[in-house]
Amino acid sequence: MSDQTLNNIMCMALIDGKFRDSLLTNPANVVGDFDLDVEEQDVLKAIKADSVTEYARKLHTWMLQRTGGNGNGNGNGHRKTYGPRQPVHRLHLRPS
Repeated sequence: MSDQTLNNIMCMALIDGKFRDSLLTNPANVVGDFDLDVEEQDVLKAIKADSVTEYARKLHTWMLQRTGGNGNGNGNGHRKTYGPRQPVHRLHLRPS
């Protein structure tokens, strides 16, 4: 199972419009270029989505189901569990 490769595919879809269009309209043309097992290739080919956000959401849901929500670290493909975000201190500038 290659969560890193699946994440790389989604990153490419975000930054490369041509790749994104191919992934959304004919994923079979792009999945063969990556080191994925047969199940992962089948899932990527089967996802039907109108946007990269919808595609990513469906892929992420499958990844969680595959690991049972906690089979690989915390279930999101990462072994590290992140705590809640700390409040962001805003810098307030006075108008000049």
